[in-house]
Amino acid sequence: MQILDNRIAFMSLYILQLFSLSEARPLRKRTVSEVQLMHSLGEHKQVQDRRDWLQTRLHTVHTAPARDGSGDVGPPRRRIRPEELPDLSDLTPDEIQYALNLLEKLLKSKQS
Repeated sequence: MQILDNRIAFMSLYILQLFSLSEARPLRKRTVSEVQLMHSLGEHKQVQDRRDWLQTRLHTVHTAPARDGSGDVGPPRRRIRPEELPDLSDLTPDEIQYALNLLEKLLKSKQS
C-alpha cells in the first residue's frame, strides 16, 4: 500500500513538474493559417478601434454650411431685431392686404 502511495505521489510531482516547464507556452507550434488568422483578427480589431475613435471625434465636429431650399450656399442669416423693423403705420388697408396675400403665396410655395 505504501508503494502505491509513493507511486501516486511521484507521478503527481512529475506531472506538476511538466506543467511548470511549459510556462504557459502552447504544447505545439501553431500552423501558418492559425498565425495568419490571429494576425488578421488583431489587425481587424485595431482598425475597428480606430474607426470608433474617429467616429467619436467626428460627432463633435460640424462644418456643414447653412443651406436654403435651393441647395445654394448663401451667407448666414441673422434675425432682425424689433428696432430694425420699418415703421408700417402709414400703410393703407389695400397695401396691407396686398402684403398679406404676397406672404401667403410665399408660404405656400415654400411648403410645396
